[in-house]
Amino acid sequence: MGRLKDLGWCYKMDDKINLDYFDVIQYLDSRGVLYDIEGENISAKGNWIGLQCLWCSDHLNHLGINLDTKGISCWMCPIKGTVLKLIMKIDRCGLKRAKEVVNDFSDITVYVKKRLEEQELDTDPKPPPTTQKDFPKLMITEEFLPLHRAWLEGRNFDPEEIYYEYGLKCCGAVGKYNLRLIVPFYERNRMVTFTTRDVTDKAKTPYIHLSDEKSIIAPKKTLYNIKTMEDTALVVEGVTDVWRMGKGCVGTMGIKYTTEQVYLLSRARRVFTLFDSGEEAQKLAERLAYDLGSSVDHVENLEISEGDPADLSQMDVDYIRRLVFGRAY
Repeated sequence: MGRLKDLGWCYKMDDKINLDYFDVIQYLDSRGVLYDIEGENISAKGNWIGLQCLWCSDHLNHLGINLDTKGISCWMCPIKGTVLKLIMKIDRCGLKRAKEVVNDFSDITVYVKKRLEEQELDTDPKPPPTTQKDFPKLMITEEFLPLHRAWLEGRNFDPEEIYYEYGLKCCGAVGKYNLRLIVPFYERNRMVTFTTRDVTDKAKTPYIHLSDEKSIIAPKKTLYNIKTMEDTALVVEGVTDVWRMGKGCVGTMGIKYTTEQVYLLSRARRVFTLFDSGEEAQKLAERLAYDLGSSVDHVENLEISEGDPADLSQMDVDYIRRLVFGRAY
């Protein structure tokens, strides 16, 4: 299948664990464990705290926990490892339960659970704010300009289809967003923000988002094309990836997703990620799968061998859509 790899890996809580978001302090406080954040027994190199070792007879706080790496090390005995080992000792549990504890005390998981609980209690969900008083007055044209049309054609898109399907607008040669496509974001049939894409490919910043202050909902606090998301979501990075993959596909606007975006994705029953082929992008795709693992029934990461989804052939797109949604369109 062209540049597609095998089906990728399906995320399972038992298989993978990510300690990056684990809140060590919150966990220790919940268990009533005393610790020092500074003092003669606390390493000054790195972000360490100290507590009494649970494996040796030393009565001082010589067991160090690095809050960045989540590693543990005792100055008085050979014990070393990660906080998983400490959780298993404190909670008197096995590895599987320790992984669940890590997830329970992860920042994003806590946020998502709180939002889901609030949603259950809210019998009258609020629509997005309606005021657009701070939206800038855009110098746009009602015409589909030749330069903008050519840019879409150069990326193997059907210009007419993309332009009208996604409500794009053209900016002319003057103004803040000169020679850019305006790409609107919608929630519940209302535009809440937008991004712009340079069509000359000469600008230092290809994409410029509307600022958080002027947005009704900031770009990184929503998902591009969320209006088409139902019980299954295909998650990609950017707007051109979404245009290539179509309905049901949503964009995080870069590999660095936010807690708000994780919450929005948690509404889906099945989530598939399809990030760019780069190493950093794949690490973030794996982390996103981990963060969704506690609230989404099925999370799976699909990989391509090179490039990004916007460059896929129509045959590959149809194959992925059948895999994810059960049909090409």
